[in-house]
Amino acid sequence: MKRNSLSITAALLILLSSLFTPLTATAKTHIYLMAGQSNMMGKGKTARLPATYKKTPANIQFFYQGRPRKLAQFAFFGPEVSFAHAIARAYPNDTHIIIKYVATGSSIRQWLPGQRLYQGLLKQLQLMKLPEDAQLEAVVWMQGEKDARQRQTAMQYESNLKHFIKALRNDLNAPQSDFIMGKINPDDKAFAMKKIVQQAQNNIQQTLPHTTVISTRGLGKIFDHVHYDAKGQIELGKRFARAYVLNNQHKIVSANWQKNR
Repeated sequence: MKRNSLSITAALLILLSSLFTPLTATAKTHIYLMAGQSNMMGKGKTARLPATYKKTPANIQFFYQGRPRKLAQFAFFGPEVSFAHAIARAYPNDTHIIIKYVATGSSIRQWLPGQRLYQGLLKQLQLMKLPEDAQLEAVVWMQGEKDARQRQTAMQYESNLKHFIKALRNDLNAPQSDFIMGKINPDDKAFAMKKIVQQAQNNIQQTLPHTTVISTRGLGKIFDHVHYDAKGQIELGKRFARAYVLNNQHKIVSANWQKNR
């Protein structure tokens, strides 16, 4: 019993020491793909952003529509703004490259390998001259409302999204990259199959490694009860960032644990 207690104590000490190590030991370059349909594109009015969010942090590079952009450059914004500010603060010594690629009203089938959107997503990375140490950290995904309109597409959503995730990780040589998706929650009768899509998202989180579903409950919306307003988009980006940071901390703790066993 005494020996077991000492082993448990030692394990806890190792775990605690790993929790208090810096989030990154050396400066790195991280890549994040932010993709999906209209709630990733964003309906938040830039005019309602706090002034601090209208500036691009020094360690953030943002690419949209195939070109380098400043954050909050257009009349409307998506979750990339608050997401960028959150990870910039969490990892101030690192460089963060955010690539946004969206297609409003798109179904998951349009994102499958061989389809135009999938090829376009891969092309975004191919066109960029990335540093050799750059690695894909996460795919941030907000999509599924389109598939919640019909029973057939909703029933196929789980298998289609799994296929998309696995293919993307394989093609980008990033098998352990995070896939962080926002749970769809349109409040409109047109999206009658949303519970099926929501369950599919939950199932994927349970069965596919390194996948996370974040809650979108309570996020403010515009008049159509489907798209998030400015406050909703700010909170959405924060939740995406929070999930990524927690996942990354878990990976660091696990790596330190394995090293110190």
